[in-house]
Amino acid sequence: MTKVTLRSLMEKGPVVAPTVYDCLSAKMVEEAGFEAMCLSGAEMAAAYLGLPDIGLVTQTELEDNVRRISNSSMLPMIVDIDTGFGNELNTILTCRRIAAAGAMAVHLEDQTFPKRCGHLRGKEVTPFEEYISKVRAASDALKETDCMLIARTDAYNVLGKEEAIRRANAAIDAGADCTLVEGTETLEAIEEIGHRGKGWKMFGMASAGASPKVTTKQLIDWGYQLITLHYVQWGAIDGMRKFGQECYNTKDDIFMTDNPNVDNRPIALFEMFGLHEWLRLGNKYSEKIQDASEIGKK
Repeated sequence: MTKVTLRSLMEKGPVVAPTVYDCLSAKMVEEAGFEAMCLSGAEMAAAYLGLPDIGLVTQTELEDNVRRISNSSMLPMIVDIDTGFGNELNTILTCRRIAAAGAMAVHLEDQTFPKRCGHLRGKEVTPFEEYISKVRAASDALKETDCMLIARTDAYNVLGKEEAIRRANAAIDAGADCTLVEGTETLEAIEEIGHRGKGWKMFGMASAGASPKVTTKQLIDWGYQLITLHYVQWGAIDGMRKFGQECYNTKDDIFMTDNPNVDNRPIALFEMFGLHEWLRLGNKYSEKIQDASEIGKK
């Protein structure tokens, strides 16, 4: 089965893409019915490496995770490539490798290295000319691929709204397919950027961060075509805390076993990732590979 491209989805209308960080979170987004997903650098740093989002994830670690997630899900994936891991040449190599690993879009930002989460203070951005040069390099690297380029700027919190809009529009002129102005702090600014920005525009919905609460409907009305949601990891954290406390209090798993909303059979997890398809494939070559129905179950 051929994976749909993010570009083809966006040509039909606005796309909402929850953030993911591993194969299981990607599967949960797919099961929920979403059409696309976004590999969050912040969430990957936390879940994959146990580190904060301050530029510590390496290119090879990112590439490895992109390939794993892409191989386990049919959803088109946006990938946060931070600053491209260096200069224009590093950015070209990063784009080529991440696209080859399965990404359908990458977003490249204009922070200095090492970067930090866009919702933290203390950010610095590169000079305008350097940023646009890297956008051109990334755009050239992704030609003849299905991978889109999203040009992100963090200039709003550093140099102001006008410079952020200038950088975003210049990035479109330099070959970017879409832009992301990170860290906008007012609804008025979000709306203005949506109306004044060229081309497709992305918004990262993180209402507990720098940006105010805003609805998907508002964003679409203001001209945003790509919206990411950061619910998966926080939902997982909340669930693990609640289940963990219950299991700790009782010192057993009855709470989880008796929960009608949870199928905690081992086989249920394996079936999410193609257990029976793998066994059927194995049976073509060896009779030793038998059915894997649960012990005691018919």
